[in-house]
Amino acid sequence: MSDGLPRGRLALLGVVTIGAYGAWFYSFGVLLDPIIEDTGWSEAALTGAYALSLLLGGIGGLGGGWLLDRFGSRLVFAAGAVLTMASFVAAAAAQSVAVFTAAGAVAGGSLAALAFYHVTQTVAVRIAPADPNRAIAVLTIWGAFASVLAIPAAAWLEARFGWRTALVVLGAFATTSLLAAAVSVPTPGMPGRQSSLAAIRARLGNTYVRRFLFAQAVGGMTASVIIVYQVPAMTSAGLSIGLASTIGGLRGLAQLGGRLPLAPLVSAIGVGRSMQLAYVVLALGGVLLSVSGTLLPAVLFAICAGFGIGALSALAGMYTAEVFDSDSLGTAMGFTSLVFGAVGAAGPALAGWTAEVSGSRAWPVLGAAALAAIAAGVIKPVEG
Repeated sequence: MSDGLPRGRLALLGVVTIGAYGAWFYSFGVLLDPIIEDTGWSEAALTGAYALSLLLGGIGGLGGGWLLDRFGSRLVFAAGAVLTMASFVAAAAAQSVAVFTAAGAVAGGSLAALAFYHVTQTVAVRIAPADPNRAIAVLTIWGAFASVLAIPAAAWLEARFGWRTALVVLGAFATTSLLAAAVSVPTPGMPGRQSSLAAIRARLGNTYVRRFLFAQAVGGMTASVIIVYQVPAMTSAGLSIGLASTIGGLRGLAQLGGRLPLAPLVSAIGVGRSMQLAYVVLALGGVLLSVSGTLLPAVLFAICAGFGIGALSALAGMYTAEVFDSDSLGTAMGFTSLVFGAVGAAGPALAGWTAEVSGSRAWPVLGAAALAAIAAGVIKPVEG
């Protein structure tokens, strides 16, 4: 019996999500050491390139959300496809760190701006207006497989063909999914509506909104550091890259643990308190990553960080829908993505500097854990 959800189109949005997050956001940490070994480029420079991609993605996310509200999903997905393929090919061909930084920033930034959850969750809400929370939940269950598939795939591709070919293949997958969505999941624009940016400015005086945006900022730093350093931190602590990549994939699979029970959890304690719980568990995951040189803490890290990141990516969309107007939802989600990405971009850059200065990758992930704990204390459940 049909439940009324457009599951085929939600599944395609899920594949877009897998490609968008998997091709750069999750795969970069796997490719980091091979790129250093092959080119001699510094870790700080490479993590700086990753940070720049987050910054561009965050800034571009506001534009992506506005384009979605104004012109609909077809233009957004098509533009994402063109930028993604061109920039991934350029990054793979780079012979200098400057060229790699520029191309990589556009590669990761275009995916983050035009295909991350602020876009796909908004499209999901608009194609399933009768049950938006469940549409978001279904979409993010698909998205939970991004790291499960991308991290082992990136490791396998790099081991057999090198990091340059790996980048091209990963970019091609993301591009193909975006083109398919541009054709099959169109949503209309709303050019006659009140200015989305004006509607957002009007909400910035709200206490819930300000606390949420602060939590998004420090949460962005936490997530970016943990995702970039999950494999490098484990290998530095003593695990093989194969085992570390497998556990990194397990962390992605564990995101299902934060998404499958989300509907009853939100029904029981609400969106805000669910976010507090997720941040606390994510902080615990960061602590475990800092001591992940043996199998038990590494697996526990995967479970805790998976739950936290998995739950938060869905809960952020639900919280945004609670505190912003529906007509400007795309721009609002883009704005929260801007905060998450722009401030979060500082995380990998600071982490790379800290790792080089301290000689240890444990300190950056401990710092990320502390930020998650701060976010748990800041977020405020919406009352009334």
